[in-house]
Amino acid sequence: MNTSAQNSTPNSFQRRLLLVEDNHLFAEQITDAMHGLPDDWQVTEFSEGLLAMDWVEHLIKPVDLVLVDLGLPDVNGIEVISACRKRFADMPIVVISVVASESAVLRAIEVGANGYILKDESISEITEGIQKVLQGVYPLSPRLARFLFKQLSAAGEKAPERKDIKLSPREHETLQLLAQGLTYDKVADSMGVTLSTVQSNVRSLYRKLNVNSQTQAVNMAISFKLI
Repeated sequence: MNTSAQNSTPNSFQRRLLLVEDNHLFAEQITDAMHGLPDDWQVTEFSEGLLAMDWVEHLIKPVDLVLVDLGLPDVNGIEVISACRKRFADMPIVVISVVASESAVLRAIEVGANGYILKDESISEITEGIQKVLQGVYPLSPRLARFLFKQLSAAGEKAPERKDIKLSPREHETLQLLAQGLTYDKVADSMGVTLSTVQSNVRSLYRKLNVNSQTQAVNMAISFKLI
């Protein structure tokens, strides 16, 4: 079993992908798909989660995208997602897995996954999903989306009383724009502020809402009628 990272020589113009996947054939397909996208991509691949988690822990800055399989040979992909999210609050993380159980979907999102794509979709559909992620739109396979929306609706019917969460006007505006599906860049343009200001607002939102991802923040805001 290959447990080493596969790297191309990085340069200042490369974007970086962390791929955590133990199916080498599928990993090759994803790598080929990435090389077909705009920009030059450096793909770092791990077939075991613990090695990926250690690699992320030593990163100085986040990668542009993380793709994680849940069915890894050493640890559950959920642990990898959680470690990545704790290390970098804004790093895009998407699950690509054959696992489609309801509990897996919810748990992945709870610990910080931004999107969830099933492997049984075509490579072209997966590539399209990756492109959406890079545009700041996080994908969820249609049948998983239907389940998740049902869960959110059910939670809304018996939602607890609103927590005593106090958001600043800027934080509230940021949250509203994120809920519309805008990227951080678009949010910054709409608010007339810098990208770093938006990122600062998002970190403050995560802290006040006690969440780890944009999806969680929006869902929490909807549940407690903050937006």
